[in-house]
Parts: sequence; C-alpha cells; structure tokens
Amino acid sequence: MAITTYAAFVDAIEALTVTGVTKTYQGPPAALNTADLPALWCQAPKGDEAALTFQTGGGWPTLTVDVFVAIEPAAQSMQAHNFARQVAALDNLAAALRTVHVCKAPLSWSIRAAMISVAGADYWGVVATVTGRG
Repeated sequence: MAITTYAAFVDAIEALTVTGVTKTYQGPPAALNTADLPALWCQAPKGDEAALTFQTGGGWPTLTVDVFVAIEPAAQSMQAHNFARQVAALDNLAAALRTVHVCKAPLSWSIRAAMISVAGADYWGVVATVTGRG
C-alpha cells in the first residue's frame, strides 16, 4: 500500500456514510440550509512527516482533518432535544470512522459535542479531529 495522499484521506472521510446525516459537503459550506441538516464536511487538513536522513527512513506521515456535523440551529432553543441528538451523532460518527481504511494504520480521533458557526449562524453539532498514519 502506497503512502496516503491528503486528497485520498479527505475524500475517504467525506465518503463516510454516517447514520442520520442528510447532506455531505465537499469542503466547508458557505451556508447551511435547515432542510440539509444534519450536514457533514471536512475542514482544515494538516499533517506532519519526519525528515528523511541516512539514519532513519522518516516514518509514516501523519494526516489530520477536522470533521464537522451540524445538527440543528442553536436559535431554536430546544436544548434537551438537541443535546440528545448530539450524543447520538457522537455515536454515529464514531461508528462510521471505525469503518475507514485509507491509511496504513487504523484511524484515531478525538470527538466532542460543540457549537458550530457557519455564515454567522450557530448550530448544535459534533466535531472530530481525525488522524491517519501512513
């Protein structure tokens, strides 16, 4: 298996089938339509790679991307309902991430419930920082 590219890594995450997600955007959306919620997108990919030297082969590159799932506008004041949907989205996104095999090593991630801001509007949501190696 060749070293994973950033494009292949992000594409694999954007291709996730996450239970409950209505729309997946290719990159950050300029705005969200409530009919498309919950919506998923990737944002801010980054990575690290050790230098190649005579003493070391450099190791596998580390690729990281933030995955956002916006669930419901915050302005609707349905805290208990939206919190329950956040918790369900945490489970659903984690389950979907467990199925991705794009890098040489299995993915790792940190995931949290969060308020997500898009085009000046806040949304109840979930954010995962996903890391792949190799």
